[in-house]
Amino acid sequence: MSSSVIFTPDSELSGFESATLAMGTDYEGEVFCTLTRKISQNRPPNTLLHVHGFNDYFFHAEAASFFFDNGLDYYGLDLRKSGRSWRKHQKYNNLRDINEYFEDIASAIELIRRLGAEKILLMGHSMGGLVTACYCASPSENPLPDALFLNSPFLEQNKDIVTRRILIPIVSKIGKTNPDLPVPGGFSKFYGPSLHASEKGEWSYNLLYKPHRSDMVNAGWVRTIHQAQSIIKKGIRVELPLLLMYPQKSVAGLWWTEAFHYGDAVVNVKHIRALQRFIHASDKTVHEIKHARHDLFLSVRDVRQSVYNLVLEWSQKHLKH
Repeated sequence: MSSSVIFTPDSELSGFESATLAMGTDYEGEVFCTLTRKISQNRPPNTLLHVHGFNDYFFHAEAASFFFDNGLDYYGLDLRKSGRSWRKHQKYNNLRDINEYFEDIASAIELIRRLGAEKILLMGHSMGGLVTACYCASPSENPLPDALFLNSPFLEQNKDIVTRRILIPIVSKIGKTNPDLPVPGGFSKFYGPSLHASEKGEWSYNLLYKPHRSDMVNAGWVRTIHQAQSIIKKGIRVELPLLLMYPQKSVAGLWWTEAFHYGDAVVNVKHIRALQRFIHASDKTVHEIKHARHDLFLSVRDVRQSVYNLVLEWSQKHLKH
């Protein structure tokens, strides 16, 4: 990471500023990640660091404002090859090793500490939840946060049993020697439209960075995610307070219905419910949220307000000085 980091007005969110962190080079060339925060001369001492999911980036201005106004600073991290951090010489979302994302998270935590944060709550959504759980359980020397919040973690592929038990392991093996092999992926075609203001939702975000349908992934990505999910299934422990929250039910269907506003259209929550028992922590709190969307912070207004309040109350208890 560059020793000199400068925040400039953010390209995506009014009233926010971003800093680009140079992360060296990899198999596609130069690599960057990006930290975004509210513009302010006075920052709260504790911080929530938001790590997004697959096919995603940080645009959660409402959540950031709520927590900031209630005494918890808020940074969004756009991982390498996603959102603000993507460059034209890169395949969007490209990933071959989970340690690539570990480097981004470690650099973000180090910088936020350097900027004066006393306590950090690391939040990972979906794929970010999978990655942050593995990060906090890793025996490496990477800097740790003070608490962990998993927002609908991506603990299993939302596929049929044949795909999960046979096809994904085969593709994972292929990914070791042929990581760039294109592989069909994706999620419900109604999830994006349920969110975006141009369709059925209320959120205005950049469809270049969070398109309704993702491009094909590659075998290297499948291998990396499969390996991370296998780590979870073997059991992990994080020596941190852990808050784990996810929707009470999943929704699916071939046609649009209003139900897509009130359930998880990306993962099968039965998988989260079953697999979360393999994530052990020094202090673990689990909430299933009725009528929530996959990204709890993008749920309909009354539901997300309830989520905000739960997270705030929990953080106030577990980030005490």
